[in-house]
Amino acid sequence: MTYRREIELVFDMASFQRGQKNSRIDLWYIAANRETNPAPSTPEKDFFLQCIRDHIRGLPQSRTKIAGLLHMVRAAWDKANCTSNHIRQLNITFPTAVVRTSDSSVAVKSSLLLPPIETKVEIALEIRGSSRPDGIEFTLHPEAKVVYGEHFNTGKMGEFLTTHLGDKALSQEEGAPSWSVVIVDLHERLLARGRKQG
Repeated sequence: MTYRREIELVFDMASFQRGQKNSRIDLWYIAANRETNPAPSTPEKDFFLQCIRDHIRGLPQSRTKIAGLLHMVRAAWDKANCTSNHIRQLNITFPTAVVRTSDSSVAVKSSLLLPPIETKVEIALEIRGSSRPDGIEFTLHPEAKVVYGEHFNTGKMGEFLTTHLGDKALSQEEGAPSWSVVIVDLHERLLARGRKQG
């Protein structure tokens, strides 16, 4: 089965019958190989794909409804696409990179330059994936650090990000706030505060 012509889920339907043993489940990214509009994978999509694959391979198949399996995969992949769009939009305004921090987490790092006050701030949004009985949860853990320049309160910046971004990576349907808008707002606030202090 494919979803959005981006991922392919392969499983044995017989294993989802009562009393059957688990069989192999595979999940692949296929959008890079499609003929129309091929889309190479990204580090964040690889991360989401691995989290989804690990979760569904651990399910007791004989006690799992196929509809439930498909819902879990769809919901998690929708979050992957939304997150990838956030990162793409963020990278338009601020240099942004995705770094794998562990098997169950990635960090989205953006550099905020504040030339009028000769300051550089790095924002890191760590995304952690964890299995739950009802699916996969992706939590957000923002951090900020001053690379050089003004000594801003990094704890307050982290609180600002948590307040405005929330603590979970959501899909568009779940009302995900725009990461780009929030970080642009933070950038403007830092510039204004720096000018007041200067």
